[in-house]
Amino acid sequence: MSIKDNNFNGLYWLIFNELFLIVHIILIKTLVADLPIFQIVFMRSISSSVILIPILFFTGRQKNIFSNLGVNLSRVVLSFLAISIQFFTISNIQLAQVSTIGYLRPSIMSIFAYFILSEKQSKGRWLVLIIGFLSILLVFSPENQSIQLVALIALLGTCCGALSTIVQKYLSKSFSEIQLMAWYSLGISFLSLPFCLYFWVDVSFKETLFMISTGLLATSAQYFYIRAFKLSQASFLAPIQYFHIIPVLIIGYVIFLEVPSIQTLIGALIIILSLIGLLIWEKNR
Repeated sequence: MSIKDNNFNGLYWLIFNELFLIVHIILIKTLVADLPIFQIVFMRSISSSVILIPILFFTGRQKNIFSNLGVNLSRVVLSFLAISIQFFTISNIQLAQVSTIGYLRPSIMSIFAYFILSEKQSKGRWLVLIIGFLSILLVFSPENQSIQLVALIALLGTCCGALSTIVQKYLSKSFSEIQLMAWYSLGISFLSLPFCLYFWVDVSFKETLFMISTGLLATSAQYFYIRAFKLSQASFLAPIQYFHIIPVLIIGYVIFLEVPSIQTLIGALIIILSLIGLLIWEKNR
């Protein structure tokens, strides 16, 4: 099979990933309006664990699962902070603004990779990071101080998520995908449980179904994502991911009546163009 065919096979999986993520976002945005963040985080993670743990044992991947314990625990803590902050952010600002901040994650990951993994980084990546932060300032400059504080917290969450991914990259040398996914889901379940119990509120059957569905959707989307990048070249799929903001804008406007500001649209466009420009520049070096 040609590289082109493989690339398009990967694209199909990436489209499935996007569809599942969009439904996941809709459910999360609906749930955070009425339910505590940690209750949603716990239910999402435990429902994923119910799927992943049996698969882990069925495939015999449970062996050595507790090796490198300290590094695994650090990844779980970072992931817990990242997902909790993300849900908090979704409950307080527009989906388009959340996605715009999320676009900084690849650049932040590059910086962490430079300091932690000693990976060489081009001047272009440093430039894109600076442009990204300036764009975030543009997006949130007209907002009030409380919204700006949420944006700052969202940036912290993005840093936690980026650092978690760097730790995951290090662990992937000795752990399989299913082991990493199981650690993620079960670890976050344990960390969120005390907070979940403290803030617990009674929920309807519909809300319970929605929370369980978020775990199933997230787990499926993660599998599709891994599958997509296994089949296709990263350089082919990476630019396509930047169009994630288009369906986000649509569901934000149609379902949640969110009208993005001109600053948000300009800021998102600047970040997307700078990231695509970086990909083209690095490919042609």
